[in-house]
Amino acid sequence: MIWLRYALVFIGMAVGGALLVHVVNANTDTQIGSAAQLMVPGMIAAVIEGKYYYRTHGERPGANESLRLAALFTVLATALNVALAYLPGALMVQFGKLAIAPFLGQQFVILLGIYALGYLVFNWFFLRLGAQNAERLAREDRL
Repeated sequence: MIWLRYALVFIGMAVGGALLVHVVNANTDTQIGSAAQLMVPGMIAAVIEGKYYYRTHGERPGANESLRLAALFTVLATALNVALAYLPGALMVQFGKLAIAPFLGQQFVILLGIYALGYLVFNWFFLRLGAQNAERLAREDRL
């Protein structure tokens, strides 16, 4: 199931990245971490889904299919973003910043809308990139 794999990769990358940042911050005299941590899990999951799409269908997704899948992944990523925002704040610092705003308040909805727009653009781009890379690798193997 394409949505389940996307969700699992997203969660794994989000939690793994948060753990890595937490360990580095706890063991060094630095404070790394940025809002990019919110988008990277979706990017990686979309690249993987693009690769699997090409392997399954033997072609890159068309414009309509790319947009449909990007929209599906955006809904998933946005829902997972909200869920991760309410996990313990010490670990999921960047995701927890969404939970500062009152749930469904104006600031919350605006932040979520910005995140969703970012997820839509990145999911569309990285889905196509993953499929394109899989196509290129398949062509190189055939030579």
